[in-house]
Amino acid sequence: MDSTIIPIFLYHGGSILQGPNGYTYDGPRPSVIHVNLSITFEQLKSKIFSTMGWPEEMTNVEISARWQAARGGNSYFMLIPIVDDSSLRSVVTNTLEGKIEWSVIELYLESSPKKSDGADCGANAAEIVEDARASSSSTGSGADLPDSGVVRPVYPLLTMQPIHRSQGLFEGERLEQLFIRQHKLLKWDDRFKRYIQDTGFYGIVQIGSIKVDAALISALVERWRQETHTFHLPVGEMTVTLEDVAILLGLPVNGEPITYTSDENWDQWVNDFLGVSPDERAWAKKSALSLRWLHDKFGSLPVGASEETIQCYVRAYLLVLFGSMLFTDLSGDSVSCLYLPLIADLGRVRSYSWASGVLAFLYKELCRASRRNCKQMAGPVFLLQIWAWERLRIGSRKVEKLKPIGNVSPDYLPPLGYKWSSCHTWKIKRSYSLSYYRNKIDMLKDENVAWKPYDTRSTQQVLPPICTNDSGLWMITAPLLHFWIVETYHPERVMRQFGRYQTVPPPTRATIGSLHSLEKKARPRENWTSKYVDEWYRRNDTIMREERAYDLTMYDTVYMKWYRNATIGCFSKHLTPSTDPDSPLSDTQEHLSVEPKSRSSSRVAEMALDLARSAAVKMQNATSKECRLFAQEMFEGCKGIFGEVDDPCRLDALLGEQVAGPGFVQAADSAEPIETEPQAGVEPTPSCPHVGPSPSKRRRKRI
Repeated sequence: MDSTIIPIFLYHGGSILQGPNGYTYDGPRPSVIHVNLSITFEQLKSKIFSTMGWPEEMTNVEISARWQAARGGNSYFMLIPIVDDSSLRSVVTNTLEGKIEWSVIELYLESSPKKSDGADCGANAAEIVEDARASSSSTGSGADLPDSGVVRPVYPLLTMQPIHRSQGLFEGERLEQLFIRQHKLLKWDDRFKRYIQDTGFYGIVQIGSIKVDAALISALVERWRQETHTFHLPVGEMTVTLEDVAILLGLPVNGEPITYTSDENWDQWVNDFLGVSPDERAWAKKSALSLRWLHDKFGSLPVGASEETIQCYVRAYLLVLFGSMLFTDLSGDSVSCLYLPLIADLGRVRSYSWASGVLAFLYKELCRASRRNCKQMAGPVFLLQIWAWERLRIGSRKVEKLKPIGNVSPDYLPPLGYKWSSCHTWKIKRSYSLSYYRNKIDMLKDENVAWKPYDTRSTQQVLPPICTNDSGLWMITAPLLHFWIVETYHPERVMRQFGRYQTVPPPTRATIGSLHSLEKKARPRENWTSKYVDEWYRRNDTIMREERAYDLTMYDTVYMKWYRNATIGCFSKHLTPSTDPDSPLSDTQEHLSVEPKSRSSSRVAEMALDLARSAAVKMQNATSKECRLFAQEMFEGCKGIFGEVDDPCRLDALLGEQVAGPGFVQAADSAEPIETEPQAGVEPTPSCPHVGPSPSKRRRKRI
């Protein structure tokens, strides 16, 4: 019990109000600290001074706890002074009542300068306390307090906010969307099929290359936090998990880690396992092959090729797959030779945990791309995109015609990501801007998020065994490995994505900062990963256990109350409106200032759009002036409703060329399909059919 970690809310700088239900707080957001259940009073004070950035030798602090003396409909809160170990222990015991996950401790702090014989000393102390108080009410990430050397963030989770991409947005910078690194795959040959199927990468081949929406990816990167390896959204924390990688891409979770520690003669490896001797053009850099060279050498498998030659081409195909889709880097045109030893024996390729390696690489790229000065992103970006389409239902495309799977063995059916494959025929999709996606994310509601999109009743697609064989390992807390990359994995922060109840998560692991601060060149490969490899082999002992299921009615729990005070979930509340049309924030603020005013703003916007289409048709076909006037009023009313929950400028674009003006429906046989985003549990709305004016009505006066 003594090792249990509990959250404590620290309120400072506001007022204590007494009402019919007892004491409440009115003031800035609280700070949140996590302490052991056995903490002493002196340890608590030291933690408070450190967190608030107050010099202990010059500051007095009075601590009061808000204790819920009565519960239920007669809830009543009292203030209990905390002055020693006994009073602290009493508050802890009575507040928690043995249910750590259901309660938090709330403390109100009153600070004042210590009295001193020297007036100057007292004045300095007062200034420091006032600075700390001012910083607690700011909306930034924190400020350096004079002489203390402590950075105290207003949001406890955002310790790296000053260097985060979003901070530039809050300070008025015009952030452009990221440049995404993508490359073409090698030409497919059916003679590769049986070998690729055995490796476990056939699902990705079936999905094929997917064009990445750079604006959507950039908006997601702005929400990614290096501190927690999660996206901080209005609905809480979310992330790409091992379950997502397994279900969407069909990659194995269980297996050997993606590591290799020996330096090799790579010229010899290329000659032995690719069947060609590399020349100077083959090397993009040391130990990295040029993708262009691989395309030139292995662009087309010769007719009548031997099995040995086919295997060499399969290895080349996998290398290009790694360098083009899964493990792309910022070099632009290369793939590391470190993968060669892992694919040398094609029969053993499937024995590695490729899912954890891909996820580690994605986390690393997200952490790097979320830095303030970053301009581009690499890695398995297509995975992040289809994850957003499945989970958040933002920016997803609509399929016009599905390419049939054909007669395929159940073991080699495509993974769920195949539904977004480029081999299907898609309706024309309007391109959305970065500010549009920022707005859509800001308007996310709990009921809009697909917390369990892979439920067999909702996927309507039979999945191959490789997608679900390792489901018991989806909630491990072992580190994710990819050669020199070591990334922490936090399923305990996103339990709702596994259909489980979410509690206030424990503090992030201390290693996360040190892991991010090191690069490949600073890590001796011989010894670096040995500790984390051992932890990976003990992965079965690290599985999270939570039997309680998540229910939508349980959304506004202690977790969400803690979360709203611990991080920035909604960007629009942190942007300063600008009156200058040329200001970098003017365009962004226009989109982000829209607040949802209904249970599901996306659904309301869709309904308003449908009614506007119907009203336009009614205006065209009405036989009396009264009917036309009523349809026009209905049309204008739908425009107003749409403008309340979405960008009003989008309505005309969504209606397309069918509505040329109020009261008139233009012939639009060649109009493009209208794109609306699919909602969870809602069938796609068909485009409004063309209804042209009859000859007898063409001369009527238009209203």
